[in-house]
Amino acid sequence: MLRTSLAFSLGLILFLAACGGGGGSTPPPPAVSVALTPSTAQTINAGLILPIGAAVSNDSANQGVTWSLTGVGSLAASSITSVTYQAPGTVSSDQTATVTATSIANPAVSASLQITVTNTTASGNVVPLIVDGGPAPLHNYANGVFTTVTICLTGTPTCQAIGGILVDTGSFGLRVLKSALAVPPSPLPISGKTLNNCAKFVDGSFLWGEVAAADIQLGGEKATNTSFQIIADPTTFTIPTACSSGGSNIDNLGSLGANGILGVGPEAQDCGPACASGTPPPVYFACSSGTTCTATLVPLAQQITNPVVKFPTDNNGVIMEMQSLTSAATTATGSLIFGIGTQTNNGLAGAKIQTMDNFDNFTTLFNGQTMTESFIDSGSNGLFFPDSGIPNCPDAAFFFCPSSLLSLSAINQGQNSAVNTVSFGIDNADNLFNNNPTADAFSTLGGTNDSGSFDWGLPFFYGRSVFTSIRGQTTPSGTPPAPWWAY
Repeated sequence: MLRTSLAFSLGLILFLAACGGGGGSTPPPPAVSVALTPSTAQTINAGLILPIGAAVSNDSANQGVTWSLTGVGSLAASSITSVTYQAPGTVSSDQTATVTATSIANPAVSASLQITVTNTTASGNVVPLIVDGGPAPLHNYANGVFTTVTICLTGTPTCQAIGGILVDTGSFGLRVLKSALAVPPSPLPISGKTLNNCAKFVDGSFLWGEVAAADIQLGGEKATNTSFQIIADPTTFTIPTACSSGGSNIDNLGSLGANGILGVGPEAQDCGPACASGTPPPVYFACSSGTTCTATLVPLAQQITNPVVKFPTDNNGVIMEMQSLTSAATTATGSLIFGIGTQTNNGLAGAKIQTMDNFDNFTTLFNGQTMTESFIDSGSNGLFFPDSGIPNCPDAAFFFCPSSLLSLSAINQGQNSAVNTVSFGIDNADNLFNNNPTADAFSTLGGTNDSGSFDWGLPFFYGRSVFTSIRGQTTPSGTPPAPWWAY
């Protein structure tokens, strides 16, 4: 089954124009600035590598940057736009390093990234989350929640930490831009050809790329030899129309706004039995150079897999916890906890369970509407629902722009008839963005959804612990079979 849902993942760029005074004076040239990817401080384990990119604005000759390092580790593969930081193989205690990119056009301008190298294997079954605008230089991803994933060539110590990975409870499996991989694993073969995957999202966009296997590490958890997608445009063939279908290709950092997507939704694979037998749907394709691609069936073990189900014990679901927000904030932080009822830090603690149907949906009752195809999705950057009474923004019709903050409520009902009333606010999106130019986290951002469903995006997560159980996995004693959400 496939129902990925990277809905309305839109960034915001604000352009400000200044008018000069009279007298025919010539305005000064635009100032040079440097932006790094990743843009926020990183923590990686000893022995790992971290690719770093630099974008220089107002660099008319594209001279780029020079790189320097203070602290532990070393730099490799240096260019005017990128460098790779190599952490030392071992450290006796946590150590720090600072990588600095200095503009060649104006050496007085630079940007730095602080890196902490830890001497432990991680933080158990918890990884940190941050809403910070994302890794795309000079772009802001509003309400995108990101984490760091470590990818190792299967069974080897060749590993790489990749930040800026969008966390999505509405999709299943890991997808990483090829441009973010220093050493991409070899693609998986199928019938003598290369296996490729197409992921379609509810906003009409799609991702295309090869399927490979690697050891995927998240905190102290490890999914061994797990299939994931390497996102990249093909060079020797055309993406089949069965995948593109007139949608928008987001196979690059600028379009995706992330280095990849970590799908930790309620399914073990991105397609499941529907792609393992019968007539193959347009999800997996067998491709060879110079030829067209053909839709193909793929065994479950080779399909792109939710890495959580491959963890040794904490493998039945996740909990996403985000800090409370009243409206707009520069950043927001949280945690992704693996397992439900498997350790002392992941018990249900009174959360109300709402079971899903065969399509991972439940019912939302709102404004006289009964929306039976509703879902919870951290990969959507707003609350999206049908309401013709709320004005849309004139410059971005998918967002709501009411004249003032609206205080609303809806009732969510699971297949098990459990109900919860959810109160939420919807504010004017133009005002949120324009009045908060440094903010990336918005608890009252929403927009229109004409599909007849209620998409409970990231604003729903602020101030909550949201549990997502995975179909087919063992659930805690006394709970219904997965899949279900609880909060």
